[in-house]
Parts: sequence; C-alpha cells; structure tokens
Amino acid sequence: MKTRIYFLMIAFFMATPSLFAQTSNDEITLTSKDLGLASISKDVYSASINGQVYYYTLVASNPSYAIIVEKKKAYTKFKEVVLPETFTSEDGKTLTIVGIGNRAFKKCKMIKKVDLPQTIRIIGEEAFCKTDVDELSLKPGLIKIGDRAFLDNDLSDILIPEGVEEIGVEAFYCLKSTIFQRGGSGTLYIPKSVYSIGEHAFAMTQNGWGMWFNSKREILCLPDHVTLDNCKQMGISRDPVEKYLKGK
Repeated sequence: MKTRIYFLMIAFFMATPSLFAQTSNDEITLTSKDLGLASISKDVYSASINGQVYYYTLVASNPSYAIIVEKKKAYTKFKEVVLPETFTSEDGKTLTIVGIGNRAFKKCKMIKKVDLPQTIRIIGEEAFCKTDVDELSLKPGLIKIGDRAFLDNDLSDILIPEGVEEIGVEAFYCLKSTIFQRGGSGTLYIPKSVYSIGEHAFAMTQNGWGMWFNSKREILCLPDHVTLDNCKQMGISRDPVEKYLKGK
C-alpha cells in the first residue's frame, strides 16, 4: 500500500481566510534546549488525551507548555497519535502541547495516523523514526523537524508546511523504500521559509546511497538556497531540481 503524507500548506488555507486569524498560538516559543531538557527530565506526568494515555514534561520557562515525551513501551499499541492544542492535567491546569520529544514514538510500528496541532513548534530527533504512518498532518506553526524524525517510513508525498525553518539530517530518509520499484508519482514541497536542510534529508535507498528522491516526482517548491550544486547532498535528485528551476 502506498503511504501518503498530507501536510497542511498555506496554499490550502487561501480559500479559507478565517483560518489566518491571529491567535495566541503566534506567541508560542520553544527552543531545542527546551526539547533536550525534556528528554532527560525526571519530572514526567501522564494524562488521558483523546482516550489514550500520553506522558509529558513541562517547559521550565513556561509551565503551561507541555512536551510529549518517550516512555518505554507506553505507545507500542497506539494506532494513531491525534493531539489537540490543549489538554487538562490531573490537577486541573490547562496545558498547551508545544513539542514532540526526541524518540517519543520511535519504533511504534502500529501507528498509522499522526495529526499534530498548530501549537507544535519542534518535532524532536527520531520522534517518529521507524513507525508505519499512513497519514500525517502537520500544520503551520511548526518551525523545526529534527534529525531522522521520519526516517524509514517509506514516504511517497513530502509536503512541508509553511513556516518550517529547519529540516534535520536524514529527516525523511527511507532505508527500505519500495517507491522506486513501484514507480509511483508523488510530490516534494519545501517552503521558502526553510533555511537549513541536513545531509540526506530526503534520500531514499535500498542498497547503499545510490538512490535519491525519485526523479519522476514533481517539485512544487524549493527554498532559494537549494541549487543544482548542492541538491544531491540533501538527497534530492538533480533532474527534478533542474526542471523546477527552469520553470521558475
């Protein structure tokens, strides 16, 4: 079955201007340091969210912010990760979900659907590494996608939401992709807001490093710093980049 990933891009919202109304979400900030501290924090709490028990830590600089974190074997039976913007803690406080911790759902192979709210600012390293996601929805508000965050998920369409600034090393690298055998169509969308793309971020291969983002696929958008000289370092085939640049 062809895995498809659906990202909410700003172009989709143009038909519904009301969705661009300014909210308190615009004021949410989260740093990589906050995410790192969450991964080693011993102050881990649990909460029932949409009928499933998640574990989280609080951001030291703002205790109304929560980061969903790894908990050994806690999520192995999850079939979906659908998170709201806010939830109520056991002591009655309203907390805003702002990040997904490093390795939070790594190797949780039953997960088929992931839907993250627009309050999420960072997806940590290996957060969804080696899962089996069929449907993924990321929304504007996301700023950083960590190293190997979606590694080995056999992705077909890769559409990054507007506002993302950093895409980590091997973020979408597929170790066992069958896309090339299928020869299916797909698209790559990287918004102009992205200023950093890690090595092999979009590489896909079965044997060694020889295969890159499928040259039969269409590129809808690329940041200006992606060129013919550096595209393969990022794991994007030269042919579709050349075609995209000629069409600008």
